Amino acid sequence: MSIVEHREVVDTDNVQSETRVASSRFVFSPGQIVAGILGIVVAIIGIIAISRGGIDSSLNVPVVSVAGTDQSAMLGLAEFAAGLLLILGAIYGARGLIAFVGVVMVIGGVVLGAAGATILHDVGTSQGTGWAIMVGGIIALVAASLGSIIRTRRRVEQV
Repeated sequence: MSIVEHREVVDTDNVQSETRVASSRFVFSPGQIVAGILGIVVAIIGIIAISRGGIDSSLNVPVVSVAGTDQSAMLGLAEFAAGLLLILGAIYGARGLIAFVGVVMVIGGVVLGAAGATILHDVGTSQGTGWAIMVGGIIALVAASLGSIIRTRRRVEQV
């Protein structure tokens, strides 16, 4: 969401009157709400995975169950970072950041969803988690592509 306020004083030939013009513009996208909610959910899932898996030893062991998916603390850290970036993108209306995080999530999800047992063991997850991350990335991309609502107001007054 962004709000822009602009004021200008217009001089006229008539010395006794002054015209003041004030305009404001409000820009908001429904995708900001979607990305913010997605970011909060992803960050919370990441925090739960980190707290259950622990970061005191190897990050890929143990594999814990969070929200119906198998995850390690390593994946939880990545999800926490992605969630924070989605939240920041939603707060500041940075649709490019939301789209970038969405693309990374889709690519990461496809890689994990199609990965073999060795890669899944190294990351500490399962294929189902990869597909869930991919769906989250698609939601982020849809949120980034939603249009904006722009409201402009202009006020002219004679003083």
